[in-house]
Amino acid sequence: MNHAVTVAMAGFDAARTRAARHAVLAHEGLGARRVGAGQGATVWVDGARVTRAGAAFANGVAVAVNNQCDSYHMLTHPGVLIVPAGLATAEGEGRTGRELLAALAAGYEVQCRCARDFIPSTPARGFRASPVYGILGCAATTAKLLGLDAARTAGAIALAASFAGSLIEGQRTGARDADFAEAQAARSGMWAAVLAAEGFEGAPTALEGEGGFYNAFTGSHRGDLTYSFTGPLRADLDAIVADLGRRWEILDVKFKIYPTPGFNQPVIWLAHELTARHHLKAEEIEHVTLEMNHLETLYPSPRFPRPPAPDGSGFGRTAYMLAYTVVTGDYPVLERNVEDPRDAGASADAEVAARVAALQRRVEILGVVGRECFAPRMTFILRDGGRLTGEYDGRELMWDFARDARELRRFLPGLPVAPARYDELVAAIAGLDASASVDAVVRLTLT
Repeated sequence: MNHAVTVAMAGFDAARTRAARHAVLAHEGLGARRVGAGQGATVWVDGARVTRAGAAFANGVAVAVNNQCDSYHMLTHPGVLIVPAGLATAEGEGRTGRELLAALAAGYEVQCRCARDFIPSTPARGFRASPVYGILGCAATTAKLLGLDAARTAGAIALAASFAGSLIEGQRTGARDADFAEAQAARSGMWAAVLAAEGFEGAPTALEGEGGFYNAFTGSHRGDLTYSFTGPLRADLDAIVADLGRRWEILDVKFKIYPTPGFNQPVIWLAHELTARHHLKAEEIEHVTLEMNHLETLYPSPRFPRPPAPDGSGFGRTAYMLAYTVVTGDYPVLERNVEDPRDAGASADAEVAARVAALQRRVEILGVVGRECFAPRMTFILRDGGRLTGEYDGRELMWDFARDARELRRFLPGLPVAPARYDELVAAIAGLDASASVDAVVRLTLT
């Protein structure tokens, strides 16, 4: 929650965030600014009162716009949907902080369990995995905060399964409609729970039925897979609900702070660490070999890969990100989203840009079948004959609250609130389990 709110505040003034906010205010505004229970919810930073679904949409776009949200198995981003929907519902319903945290955990668990083994097969069908699975978690979070019983919660998830969808064509062609996709799915997930609260039911076999969710979004209702990050092309549907309350998929969620796709995050971190540890200079490097999970190099899907950028690099410009990090020692968190190659390094001066371009041409990226996601291996061949290697196992970015809070302080210069107020916000989030409401958290985002 701290991560989602912080990156949303940093993305508050982005063009797409402004567009989402203006659309919501024009069509779903509810009058004067206020915070608290009752009709509607609050748009973060702005303070406008709008419908709950409108607040989740506007706030969700702000979380998503700079690609600095959280990430579960690379292609799903629970916090973009679940945190804005949960906070809007908790505010409107007057729920306690503890109730919100329980609902967020429930939503994350539903989304991650339903998505885990099936994620790569979904873009192979032309769908974006994050909103497709995120709508299920969003429905679960909202249902929990509305106080629905087990039967109606199941109905909410079933209705959400029927409402799911989102295409990858925009990402493949650079249209950037993905910035709105999770936020729109959050709206639909919230409505699924609201309709379930009114007694409407989805199909009991909405997920696993012959014409159900998994058949539509993976091509099989029996667990047959098109692609897998690692392991066999077969998933066990029973594993989705196995060990509930004992095995927590939420603990596999990773955090992104750099404005670039998830598969680039560990590349930047590893390049930063190796450069600092060995005092690397770009001009001393003859060649860099970067090994990654093969699907990370074929984004958004091997079946529908994005055409190379004008400089020959692929989606996300991984070689550029690696080279920039080595040249400068890090990558700025307040840079614009570099999903579009035209955005990358917009603030770099000519000398830095030339050094980055020169090193980028010496980077070789290998897609390795069976290598874990977020687990790059990087080998530098130096011109003096030396050789340096470093690698991750895929769990390095699974931070706890304290580590994430420290890293998020890098956003302070770009936040619309003063550092002292931001510190109050972080403390309020950290103390949510003892808070009578979520109002303080919402209020502390406002300017």
